[in-house]
Amino acid sequence: MSDFYNSHEQKNNNNQTNSSAEHNNYNYQQIQPRKPKFPWFKTIIVALIAGVLGALLVLGIGKIFNGTITNHDGATVEETSNSKGGNTLDGKSDKYNSVNQMINNVSPAIVGVINMQKAQNLNDLLQGKSSKSQEAGVGSGVIYQKSNGSAYIVTNNHVIDGASDIKVQLHNSKQVNAKLVGKDALTDIAVLKINDTEGTKAIKFANSSKVKTGDSVFAMGNPLGLEFANSVTSGIISASERTIDTQTSAGNNKVNVLQTDAAINPGNSGGALVDINGNLVGINSMKIASEQVEGIGFAIPSNEVKVTIKELVEKGEVERPSIGIGLLNLSDIPEEYKKELETNRKDGVYVAKVDGDNGLKEGDIITKIDDQDVKEDTDLKSYLYQHKKPGDEVTITIERKGKTQTVDITLKELNTSKDSSKESNSSQSGDSSLMP
Repeated sequence: MSDFYNSHEQKNNNNQTNSSAEHNNYNYQQIQPRKPKFPWFKTIIVALIAGVLGALLVLGIGKIFNGTITNHDGATVEETSNSKGGNTLDGKSDKYNSVNQMINNVSPAIVGVINMQKAQNLNDLLQGKSSKSQEAGVGSGVIYQKSNGSAYIVTNNHVIDGASDIKVQLHNSKQVNAKLVGKDALTDIAVLKINDTEGTKAIKFANSSKVKTGDSVFAMGNPLGLEFANSVTSGIISASERTIDTQTSAGNNKVNVLQTDAAINPGNSGGALVDINGNLVGINSMKIASEQVEGIGFAIPSNEVKVTIKELVEKGEVERPSIGIGLLNLSDIPEEYKKELETNRKDGVYVAKVDGDNGLKEGDIITKIDDQDVKEDTDLKSYLYQHKKPGDEVTITIERKGKTQTVDITLKELNTSKDSSKESNSSQSGDSSLMP
């Protein structure tokens, strides 16, 4: 991953109208009954009043369900009700008269996240780490919920990775201590909690599935550290759907991202990518850092951030399924060793290790999972992580000694903390690991 310093209406319209018979004298000698007239005017007035009352009732209920009133446990986010996507050409905001007005309103939700580290053991001391906490890195974060005097912050996992303590700098430059609620390396999301929230506010989440290429966006955070705190850069959504390969502390993973040309620099990681209405469309996470490249940054879409937040707050981690095998991509195996595999395939996943008796054997080549083609290990992991959970069953199509067959497997729970080091080593040495 490149430069990781661095998105009932309930109508109860019971109208009751009572019509009274009208009588008219045609002459003084004879009184004749006349057919009753329906009171149209009164009925229309009553219907209009009932409609207005019904609309007010619906708006009141809508405010509850669109996120104005949230569950105060840090597991939910406040969602905007005006997320449309596809800006008009003049870029006019629905809420603000100027960009400056929008930025000033959103800024109290943007914070700096300070990674404090100290020696944890004798080896750390020998490597030069101090016995006292010192600043090891600075990133950004976004307050997404305030409750009972506390505030919940979402940031990148790599911003707080390895921290012994975490501090948060608020918009007013005040620094407070933060507690780690949960983190997930594969999605690169972490949730923090602070108790001192004076002068802060919570940001609203846009629906990132409605974001379109060309939408105006603004990256907010702390590029190059706290010296440039509360900085803003502008750009557009360069692509609303990108799937890229990333290298995390828990291994390789395919992630869905929003691409933007808004400048994202070291220190912007974990900060907000907002639309013209000041709503969060993504969490800035990475960029392509190269002399030949300019203006290619990426943000985690707000819809995916929301799901991960819920998992981290409720469980402290993201539960993921595991087949229980060690893998190697066929494309990564040197040609001189492929002769021993008894296959002519150019792509697929080679089973190098098997953890327990799950029906697979060392030497099997996985070609499909539930009818989804598997060309490399990221295809397998992405399908599992996005569509399955521990305890589910999957059908694995394999090639074994030149013959195709299927194996049904019950998925286990992946212990990321235990396996991440193995996977990380495998990416450097070529050894297989117990992933996924």
